[in-house]
Amino acid sequence: MSDAAQRTHSDPSSELAFYRELPSFADFSTLPQAAFTPVPAEWVVFITDVIGSTAAIEAGRYKDVNTIGAASVSTVLHELGSDFPYVFGGDGATLVVPAVLRQRVERVLLRLASLAQHRFDLGLRVGAVSIAELQKDGCTVEVARHELAAGRCVALFRGGGLQRAEQLIKGDAERYACRDGDQGASELTGLSCRWNRIPASRGVALSLLVEARGDGAASTYGRVLDALAQQFGGGVDQANPVQLAMMQYRSRASCARDERRYHSRFSFSYAWRMFEICVAVVLFGWGVANLLPGMRRYRRAMRLHADHRKFDDMLRMVVDCSPEQADAIERFLTTEHEAGAVCFGLHRATACLMTCYVEALGPGQHIHFIDGDDGGYALAAKQLKAQLRACAK
Repeated sequence: MSDAAQRTHSDPSSELAFYRELPSFADFSTLPQAAFTPVPAEWVVFITDVIGSTAAIEAGRYKDVNTIGAASVSTVLHELGSDFPYVFGGDGATLVVPAVLRQRVERVLLRLASLAQHRFDLGLRVGAVSIAELQKDGCTVEVARHELAAGRCVALFRGGGLQRAEQLIKGDAERYACRDGDQGASELTGLSCRWNRIPASRGVALSLLVEARGDGAASTYGRVLDALAQQFGGGVDQANPVQLAMMQYRSRASCARDERRYHSRFSFSYAWRMFEICVAVVLFGWGVANLLPGMRRYRRAMRLHADHRKFDDMLRMVVDCSPEQADAIERFLTTEHEAGAVCFGLHRATACLMTCYVEALGPGQHIHFIDGDDGGYALAAKQLKAQLRACAK
């Protein structure tokens, strides 16, 4: 086998050892003090986003947009069979992988783009830029690992490199877009959206984006996290929107309609997923899972495995709060914005969406992507971008 072929077929687990071996931290409130490590120059940043997502949201299709955004992560997790650094952003995702895995990741994402177009009628932009090129622009990409639960971490990023990568990919499609290669067929293996929207127990599912401005970013983020902790009586974890008492499983017919878009109807995987749905509706929809210790543990663990707060040069959160708490958070951020310390975006909904990637039911073997309903992060980003443009004038 040639050197190029050997690199293409490299074991993802060994190639991703740099990331998996980083120390992790569990308390999100200690983010400003977390140890970040530079990503190697030979790694690559991929960015995906649904084209025309705002129009799709206005047409009531945010669940479809959200599904494709989450699939940008889940399809690569399934392909590599190993954890890697990524950030789910609602209508897309950012993924950071070694260059030796670039062809595999690009192929998977292009197949997803084809599925999104043909089965969801949504365009998916896929672009990539190397860390080395970002470094030449004076940007860095540093990563840390936040432990959601034992065995399951998510990546946090700083350094400005991811924002620069997005600017390059969206600004020069001819140079950075991924569009070549044999796309083939794609299936959304491991991805499931089988839970109904989860109503906010306090009334508001608040999608929140906060970007520090100027010097002293660490202290600014610390101040924001302290203010949120005061609102929620101890920390952001207290506002986790995944409330088990509010969760309801979807009907078999509703789940089956989605599977027809996730898988070919004439494949073994489709037949297996239909069997899974029938079993899951009995277990979760009829409450049988509460009688089985393993199922009870999995259901309780969903809350701990929920990716509802993250950081990629900005705070991204979905929190369950009261209208009064949402008002107080907005007043605090407005004051900080007027002082030149932050730009921010908020979106209020009455529920959140949960999209799940499940390798198995054990600890660390599943993760649940959280976003606000009816636009979530995507609409919060509109307000944030408007404030950033105003600050740039």
